[in-house]
Amino acid sequence: MDNKPKYLSTIKTLIYIIIGATVFGVGVQGFIVPHQLLSGGISGLSLIIYYIAQGALSLGAINFLLNIPVLYAAWRWLGRWHLGVTLFGTLYMSVIINVLSPLSTLELTHNPIIGGILGGLFSGLGLGIVYRGGGNTGGIDPIALIIRNRFGLQIGSILFGINMMILVAGAIVINIEAAATTLISTYLSAMVTNKVISGFNQRKAMFIISYKPVTICNLIIEKLGRGATILNGEGAYTHQPKQVIMVVVSLLQVARLKAAVEAEDPTAFMVITDAAEVIGTGFSAKSTKGAVERVLQTCDPVKEAEAEQLIHEVQVARQEIPSDTHKEEH
Repeated sequence: MDNKPKYLSTIKTLIYIIIGATVFGVGVQGFIVPHQLLSGGISGLSLIIYYIAQGALSLGAINFLLNIPVLYAAWRWLGRWHLGVTLFGTLYMSVIINVLSPLSTLELTHNPIIGGILGGLFSGLGLGIVYRGGGNTGGIDPIALIIRNRFGLQIGSILFGINMMILVAGAIVINIEAAATTLISTYLSAMVTNKVISGFNQRKAMFIISYKPVTICNLIIEKLGRGATILNGEGAYTHQPKQVIMVVVSLLQVARLKAAVEAEDPTAFMVITDAAEVIGTGFSAKSTKGAVERVLQTCDPVKEAEAEQLIHEVQVARQEIPSDTHKEEH
């Protein structure tokens, strides 16, 4: 029973890889190869070799051979589970690219620029699906994951930076026109990748300065079902103490919260900014205790007492603490 969630999660990841890699393969064989354009990452290097060899080697075989050092990197820095996912993704990507090779003869578009745009959209969508499911397809994907884990950068942006170096090589070996068109394709691919991963579930961080912090906190809890954090601040000119309410909401909740705050306190000052990634209960985890703890970060003493009691009941139910003891402090 304990292994079932992990087993199902792995199956889900593999399904995402299959769907995403297939979409990526359609983009490469349907729009990139017919116009002898390039792609990003290891697949871009594979295309350069494929064009030089004039089809003597299959694109899938070249892709797999170039990924062998990457498989070592996945094992060395990402662990055995990621190694297995990377190996599966690399093999499937290499096979599906060869299976979809007849698409390159259909001439789906006669305009290289349109081919580059559609190729970028398809490849970006495919990679985004793979990453959203927690997988990768070899190439520079594991390298991008390592960089993201260490520095917190967006995967699409990391890929775009690395791909620029590959495009320089492509411009020298193939021609500058193909490299320039690929630049458009790669940029679109990176943007679509980021959007698929986080854009359709985009979060906004809001900072609210109001003389009614308790009321605003209650609005956030009751109207949006979100928690909030109060930060102590000071006015730079008056040096008067102020309380800043920080809350993270979904894109659809921004307008509702703005209207509610403006109706309650027309003098409130609000700053709204993008949240590139949000990790925590209510956004990326499913924890009853964590959800209740967010309420503790609000300033309502009544709700705080209720939340502490609920946490205690949850711990008792999970046998985290004896039932005859009381939680002394959160």
